[in-house]
Amino acid sequence: MSKLKIKNFGPITTGYASEDGFMDFHKVTVFIGSQGSGKSSVAKLFSTMSWLEKALFQGRVTADYITRDNLFVNEYCAYMNLKSYFRTDTLIEYQGRVGVLRYEQQKLTVKLHQESTGYRVPKIMYVPAERNFLSAVDEPDKLKGLPSALLEFWEELRRAQRETTNSLPLPVGNLRFDYDKSEKIPWLSGKTAGQVDFRLRLSEASSGFQSLVPLLLVSRNLALAIHKEHDASRSELSGEERRRLRQQVDAILKANLPLEVQQEALESLAARFRRETFLNVVEEPEQNLFPASQRVVLYELLSYANTTPGNELVITTHSPYIINYLTLAIKADEVKNEVVAAPHHAQLRNQLNTIVPDQATLAAGSTVVYALTSAGTITRLPMDGGIPSDENDLNNALGEANAHFSDLLEIELAALNA
Repeated sequence: MSKLKIKNFGPITTGYASEDGFMDFHKVTVFIGSQGSGKSSVAKLFSTMSWLEKALFQGRVTADYITRDNLFVNEYCAYMNLKSYFRTDTLIEYQGRVGVLRYEQQKLTVKLHQESTGYRVPKIMYVPAERNFLSAVDEPDKLKGLPSALLEFWEELRRAQRETTNSLPLPVGNLRFDYDKSEKIPWLSGKTAGQVDFRLRLSEASSGFQSLVPLLLVSRNLALAIHKEHDASRSELSGEERRRLRQQVDAILKANLPLEVQQEALESLAARFRRETFLNVVEEPEQNLFPASQRVVLYELLSYANTTPGNELVITTHSPYIINYLTLAIKADEVKNEVVAAPHHAQLRNQLNTIVPDQATLAAGSTVVYALTSAGTITRLPMDGGIPSDENDLNNALGEANAHFSDLLEIELAALNA
């Protein structure tokens, strides 16, 4: 389990007050809060720190390298557009299985553990809120000034589109996704209410589909790829990873080590470059979606998180429905365990599956929800039996609307009786 402490960074001031300021990241970690409260800042920092931990583990960078010339701020955090968020009193500390990275007094320090016990190499994907832009324009990589994280997501989206060999059914709207590889055009197809076939380009579809299609395509493609890559021979490395691996292999072969030692070193090196888990960091999965569609998309993301042991899902959201559907997923897992021992369990299991798909359920204790405020503080949502409390800002906003309606009725009544 990774931990992250943040103080005096962008909109965040005192940060998380409990657990010595360290937020635990679970299998599913959710951040809620109003606009500008720092949800994305936390998610981007966690993604950056996780990437640095992975790079240190693989030997792609050294502690000496990433701590010099303020590279942490000017290169790694700038990649996520976080450079301007730093202050003179910013404190950031990441505790992982590989080591501890601490930024304080405008300097990064790294302390690596002697052994990286239990560390699994993740494929890290940051899914930005601006993803619908990639559906609306052709060849976005040719435009100047796009954020680096958005371009990285675009590369994964292009890969996912190319690797979609057949028409892919979408979980929303009874539509299918197709990709014309020769013309490089993504299409949606389906039937109207009158059962008339239609086909339109994704760039012409609704904003909801322009948001959910890239999210689900990339998440699904990476989750399935990681699931297949437990065999090292099937692992696909990037060009930079292959170059770095080749350099390290050459160094081992030239060291004139005893054969047994050399074999052990090569096996250890191969394991460091084998992707074992999927860390999916998603901004606003509910973007432009009807509540029922938000439920379907969330359950798809949860199923991807459940595909391989060790996968993690980090979400930022403004939607009360996301929290409520997350509650259902946790409760469904509890009910599922009870149903197994019940008579007629097959029928009950089918009923349960219509509410929450079996592959999307979550064990109690696997989820944590943090609430960020406009004052720069962070609190952890209470969990009752592993289920997020109903007393949260998102649900309270819904209740506030009902209270205001009651106030209007009282004013109306007073006016009539005046």
